[in-house]
Formats: sequence, C-alpha cells, structure tokens
Amino acid sequence: MDEEERQELLEAVQKFCLMDDTFFNCFMADNIEGMTYVLNVIMKRNDLVINRIETQHNIPNLYARGVRFDVFATDSKDREYDFEIQNANDGAIPRRARYNSGMMDYRCLSKGADWSELPETYVIFITSKDVLKYNKPLYHIDRTIEETDSSFDDGAHIIYVNGEYDDINTDLGRMLSDFKCRKASEMKSSILANRMRFLKETDEGVAEVCEIMEEYGAIREARGEARGEEKGKLKSVVSLLKKGIITEKEAADEIGMTVDDFKKAMGAVS
Repeated sequence: MDEEERQELLEAVQKFCLMDDTFFNCFMADNIEGMTYVLNVIMKRNDLVINRIETQHNIPNLYARGVRFDVFATDSKDREYDFEIQNANDGAIPRRARYNSGMMDYRCLSKGADWSELPETYVIFITSKDVLKYNKPLYHIDRTIEETDSSFDDGAHIIYVNGEYDDINTDLGRMLSDFKCRKASEMKSSILANRMRFLKETDEGVAEVCEIMEEYGAIREARGEARGEEKGKLKSVVSLLKKGIITEKEAADEIGMTVDDFKKAMGAVS
C-alpha cells in the first residue's frame, strides 16, 4: 500500500461507526467485554457472558449459497449467536434470517449426533431502519403452534433490533445512539467508548483497523475466486458428462464427491 492509499484508509477509519459492518467486525474482534455488553442490552439481561467470538465466520455450502456471519459468538451456556449489521433493508429480509438460522444448525451437528445436541441459536439483525415497520424497538421471532398459540420450542430464535429507536432513557436507545457515533467522546457507554478510543485515537489501534480491513478485503477476494474456480470445474465436468465423454462415476471422482453428492451439485448448475 502506498502512502496515498494509506492516507485514504486512515481518513475512512475516522468516518466509521458501529453501523458499518466492516468496522463492527473490527470493533468486536476478540472484544469479549463489548460483545457481552451488546448482547445483554439486546436480551434485557445482565447475566449473559460471551466466551468466544469469531468475526467474518464463513460457512460454505457445496450445494447452495454459503453464508458469512458478521460476528459469530457463543456464551457460557453454549448458546450460539449470529450478529448481523444491516444498513440496507434488502439485506435483512425475513427469508435471509431464516436461511442464516438454518445454516447455524447446518454447521454444528455432526453425522450421527442426536437432535437434542443442537444448541439454542439466535440470529440477531441490528438494522439502521425499522425493517419490519411496526415501530417497535425490538422484534422477537419464534415459532409457535398456531392451533394452541403456544411455543414450538425448537431453540431457534430471530431478533431484529430497530436502529431508528432513539429513546436515550432506555439501555437499548443509548446503545443504538452509540452505534451511530463516530467519536469515543460522543458515546454514552464507557465499554464501547474505550474500544472506540483505542481503535481511532491510538497508533496501535488505527494500525489494527487498517490491517483487519485489508485482511477482510483479501479474504473476500480469495473466497470469490475460490467459488468461481469450484463452480467452473463443476460446470466443465457436467459438460463432459452430458457429451458422453465421461461416466457419472468418473465425473464424481474428478470433483472428489460421491455419486449421490455429485448428482445434487449437478442440479445446482444444470
């Protein structure tokens, strides 16, 4: 990176707030205290403790679209959380929340494991606008049994946090106000302010943000190239199969799949 590019990046860092998903990732990387604070405010509790954080958590899917969670976290009771920052309404539509919830299950249950081992999961969208448009600060989405109006209790939860909510007399309103601040001095939470001050007002912190942003950019580029290569190879093999040049078994072997898995993958590109 030359000096001009570095200067542009430094200027960009100063403009970021927590409603920018890339900066949110940087902010929460290894930030147990900050993520625990955010979770407790959203859940209206004070006893939840995050014990692991992974930013840009990628879940590949050979047969369909993979997902990348902004921040994936677990708590001391083994509950799992996917935190997503969304500035665009179309990025937080209900069916995306459904897909993310399903992919959380997809990643965690090993072959032969009992269904009861599935952990309790939460997909949490923090959105800049009131996506669901009911003028509520929080929306809790859980499955219910329609005929009895009782909980289905499958352990999967979806929460939308309305970023337009601005009542600073509440914990949630104060936190969401902080999410829109670009300076530590403007923040009400000392936990969030201390991290913001480090990332924007110290050489070490600014360097960390720049490094993580560059790393995420490189990862996104590499993932795109890898997906393109895998899809291209699959298309080539399918083409050879359709022309009768190779058998279905040979095609599956070339991709490194079982015949059944190859048939599923072939349907996605046919």
